[in-house]
Amino acid sequence: MSYLKLSSLKKTYPNGVTAVKDLDLEIEKGEFVVLLGPSGCGKTTTLRMLAGLEEVTEGSIILDGKDITRLPPRQRNISMIFQSYAVWPHMTVAENIAYPLRLRKMDKKGIASKVQEVARICNIADYLDRYPAQLSGGQRQRVAVARALAVNSKLSLMDEPLSNLDAKLRVSVRTFLKEIHRNTGATTIFVTHDQAEAMALADRIVVMNEGRIEQVGSTREIYSECGSLFTAQFMGTPPANIQRVALASTRGRLVAAAKDAGAALDLGDQSAFPAIGRLTGGEVFLAVRPENIGIVEPNGINETSIEIVEPQGAYTILVSHVLGSEWKIMLEGDVDIRIGQKVSLKIDPAKVMLYDVQTTKRISLS
Repeated sequence: MSYLKLSSLKKTYPNGVTAVKDLDLEIEKGEFVVLLGPSGCGKTTTLRMLAGLEEVTEGSIILDGKDITRLPPRQRNISMIFQSYAVWPHMTVAENIAYPLRLRKMDKKGIASKVQEVARICNIADYLDRYPAQLSGGQRQRVAVARALAVNSKLSLMDEPLSNLDAKLRVSVRTFLKEIHRNTGATTIFVTHDQAEAMALADRIVVMNEGRIEQVGSTREIYSECGSLFTAQFMGTPPANIQRVALASTRGRLVAAAKDAGAALDLGDQSAFPAIGRLTGGEVFLAVRPENIGIVEPNGINETSIEIVEPQGAYTILVSHVLGSEWKIMLEGDVDIRIGQKVSLKIDPAKVMLYDVQTTKRISLS
């Protein structure tokens, strides 16, 4: 039996808005799971239902074999780290960490020992006598993590805990959180809209959209094997190039044509798409990630011209028009490409993704 099981979880507010719709999810003990999606997709509402801060409209929450759906927050043995740190400004670091332990009636000696232990783990042992106002944002977030670790909860919830930090500090604290999880093995659910955070931290990612789960999987599965058009559009920086096309077979090659575009895109040898026969003649959504497109000298196939060059140091983003739409191409390194230069695009057929026009779900080509 799974350590945490959410069954048909639903949240409808008094105004009639349903924020979470029939959500089913199972999480194993020790997993680090990230709920990822745009603002308003239901990820924070789901977290708050787990914590007991939002009442569940329908469904159940089973944690370690116990139904906690209707339990008050204090009886759930769940810790939560908020976006705003939520550390008490009038308490020292030591007092902040000790506060939930005092509420649990732990003896003073036990509290002192636990405070020292988690402060050492979180690398804030030198700041125990300081007040939050004397700490940086990253240090305050470490205090919040230390406080959560101190109570040895069954489940740790984190609601966008890095969003108030600057870009450099976010990376540093992200690494810290991963180290903490590796050392403690705490079952953790982390909410973010930042895919870089999700991919760096998660054992599994849960992509959410409009209150529902779009896809659950490892970082590789979510990024490279997108199960829905939404996931393909949401994941990636830049995201996948997506176009509605009609497929045709021409002299053993698979060709995609966009309506009224007046051009076709050669996707490669048709043998790379063993089940494509049933799709030719119909329309699908084509998705190709920018890094899965190469460029070669103009050769009469997929010829185009480069319109924008965006150097990024470790890679370069090129912009061109393909099938009547703006596509992005990502090449490694600082490449010598000029605006207006003619090139031919080379698509990696193994990385092409196709989606059903009606359901927007991935079409298997095997």
